Amino acid sequence: MFKDTINVQAIGTLKISDKETGTVLVDKRNAIHPGNMAYIMASALGGKPASVNSSGSSPYINWMAFGNGGSSSTTTISYRSPRVFTTYDGLPITSSNSTLYSKTYQQEVVSTVYAPGEDMGGGNLVPENTSKVNFKVEMSHSEYEAMQQLSDPSITTPATDSSTDTTSVTAFTFDEIGLLAGVSTPTGMDETKTLMVTHVTFHPVLLSANRTIVVDYTITVQLS
Repeated sequence: MFKDTINVQAIGTLKISDKETGTVLVDKRNAIHPGNMAYIMASALGGKPASVNSSGSSPYINWMAFGNGGSSSTTTISYRSPRVFTTYDGLPITSSNSTLYSKTYQQEVVSTVYAPGEDMGGGNLVPENTSKVNFKVEMSHSEYEAMQQLSDPSITTPATDSSTDTTSVTAFTFDEIGLLAGVSTPTGMDETKTLMVTHVTFHPVLLSANRTIVVDYTITVQLS
């Protein structure tokens, strides 16, 4: 049967794990920014640059941002709402409300696209009318430390979860992540030409020297 209208659904899931032990630290769905996602998908389909980078190439997700403003704790922990909206405000993360609450670090992702019917591993087949994109980051202790030292040179990577250096522990703790469609430069990411596409908040996680943290952020695109 001919169909001139289809429904498009984008679903995001986040898994944070300890590379050495395999322990899963966070496993939850995330919030897609409908306005930015729709605009980025349309721009990519048309081969056109985003308005925040009008002289560049078509936008795509290439960075993962980390922050420490996603939760608060007094007697119990509470989580702030993801900053996603139905509209596209045409602003980069430096001036838009569509950004992390308190970004502390970003790292380029390694992306893998899975086609309908393709095995993602362990017999996990992608359903029909569906494709998936996995964005993976193995967090770099040295790069994270270097970015924190820009504001406080005394900050160093905490040795373990029980470190007593409260300043460094605070700096290396994150509780929010966003996927970004950014512009890479020789020195990093140009935030003035970057859009946030997803946002998720969760229980705080500490990046310590004795732990390698791997983040798997998967977006499922399904048409029906």
